[in-house]
Amino acid sequence: MARRVRHILDAPGRLSPRARAYLAAFGRRHPVWTADQHRRHWHRHGRSDAAIEHLAEYQMRWGGLELPPTREYEGGPRVLDADDLTDEEGRGSCFTAGEQRCSMAYAFMVDGAGRFGIVGDKTWVPLHGSVAGWVEAAALAHFAAALPAEVRLATGPRIDGLPERYRLRPVREVDGVTDGWWYGDDMLLAIYRGEARFFGNPAYQTAYLYADVDGLPERLRAG
Repeated sequence: MARRVRHILDAPGRLSPRARAYLAAFGRRHPVWTADQHRRHWHRHGRSDAAIEHLAEYQMRWGGLELPPTREYEGGPRVLDADDLTDEEGRGSCFTAGEQRCSMAYAFMVDGAGRFGIVGDKTWVPLHGSVAGWVEAAALAHFAAALPAEVRLATGPRIDGLPERYRLRPVREVDGVTDGWWYGDDMLLAIYRGEARFFGNPAYQTAYLYADVDGLPERLRAG
């Protein structure tokens, strides 16, 4: 029997309070194919049961979700909606995660391990270890934009070693792989390496450092 999964807007309990508040304020749901429609479609195309259920669970949990555009990756997917189910070496049973907002060199993908990232003809770069991590990162970016902080921008190789230099701890809920967030007593750091890895150009790495934030750990816990 297929496992029933509730949509993230109906059951956001596994997300942080910050991400739940972000979804409540900004999340929108659009009509998209249901999991059962996908099951019928992909069975006709001869995909494996395991691959189909991987996609169907994504569609039940995230399908139709629209979030505000992100600062990086040309805004992120327009609407989370699975398509193009394939089995690929090194990626497992993977599918596109949603249509891009504009014409781009890459698409958004979920791989067989559930990681969320960007993909081109020959290049796959996981950004977060889960779709929830991507949503948590978007919520944290929205939170950071409202902080009373001095914001410092760094690009290219200068960002390497920043978490260690400032003795920052990872924000674990963003489930960072190529991208990530770190925090300290009064400092919050976001690092984006996805496009740099995708294009093979370290100059595309970007970091945002939010400095001199009073009571940052308490602000993070409160969301």
